Amino acid sequence: MKYSKLAIINILTFLVFSNIAFFFMYPIYLSTVDVSKTAIGLIMGTFSIASLAVRPLVGKTIDRLGEKPVLVSGLLMIFCCSFLYHVIPGKLGAIYALRIIHGVGFSAFIAAAFSTIAKFTPHETRGRAFSHNGATMLAALGFVPLAGERLMDAFGHPAIFHGGAATTFLAFSILVFTRKWGRLSQGVEQSVSYLEIVQDRSFFFVFMAMILFVDVQATVLHYFPLYAKTVGMRGGLFLSLSLGLAVAIRLFGGVLLDRYSKLVIIRICFVLLGSGILLIYKLDVPFFFVLSVVLYGSGLGYLFPALNALGAEQGSMAQKAGMMSMLTMAVDGGFILGSIFSGLLSDMIGLSNTFVFAGAVSLLGALVTSLAPIREQAEN
Repeated sequence: MKYSKLAIINILTFLVFSNIAFFFMYPIYLSTVDVSKTAIGLIMGTFSIASLAVRPLVGKTIDRLGEKPVLVSGLLMIFCCSFLYHVIPGKLGAIYALRIIHGVGFSAFIAAAFSTIAKFTPHETRGRAFSHNGATMLAALGFVPLAGERLMDAFGHPAIFHGGAATTFLAFSILVFTRKWGRLSQGVEQSVSYLEIVQDRSFFFVFMAMILFVDVQATVLHYFPLYAKTVGMRGGLFLSLSLGLAVAIRLFGGVLLDRYSKLVIIRICFVLLGSGILLIYKLDVPFFFVLSVVLYGSGLGYLFPALNALGAEQGSMAQKAGMMSMLTMAVDGGFILGSIFSGLLSDMIGLSNTFVFAGAVSLLGALVTSLAPIREQAEN
């Protein structure tokens, strides 16, 4: 794959995740109109449920049409939904419909982006490719919420809708006017068989590890801003520092994923991530605040790109679109757990104890990847 196309994918990823990051402020808006935490979880989780439901179809569509048409369609849906949130702010039925379409658009975009990287990046640099792409995600998730807080303070809650629409409109414009993109995927003679993919035990456990990781990460991203607000803190500061550290690690440390065992790195980082989250309830103490930022940011820096690179090593070239679609389904499944289940859990045991539970889930991820029969550096 030409580096110019990889650069475009990274730019688009940053803009799409900026859209997602603006909507991490949505629970704050919903809480101002007396929506319960459980209901907030359902509204936020509807996005991921829709994304999960259409992912198998997206994988087959990429296989038949190529990546660019799917990327364009996804960006158009995300833009239209982001713009319309402001038009129907208090109509729950319409909100759920928008969350569904928003999720479908994101599903199309992220599956096509990951398929592009998995298929057209050499094995020797695949870790760095996913690491750099992951850095663009974290850059958006780390800094846009802080900007979103400032914009909401200045212009009110509609700022998150307008900001989200603007970022996706820019992404859509860049992709549409990119010349000589061509069809990145020429398709394969065999149609994608998801049954064969699921029966691959090595890939299955990579899939499960991704669910555990994203569940933990979604819990923090969805509920930490709300938790911080309840204890009189600025949630954006913690997220900006920790995610900023993770961005630096992905940009400058991604080469380690191509030099050393991805499995070993994944196990270590699950422990670091979980330890950092367990310290969230002590963030009022400066030492623990700094320690939590370092542990959480360090674990986050490597886990997502390492799991993606490891997933891309599984199976044959003909299975790449299907496997990466499945792996992004794990992302959706994790976000569903991290939004709906964690919202329900926080109503039952409180937000601080919910983060303790999330830390324990991360430690479970270290155990799963230590005991499971996962292949590494398989020949594609």
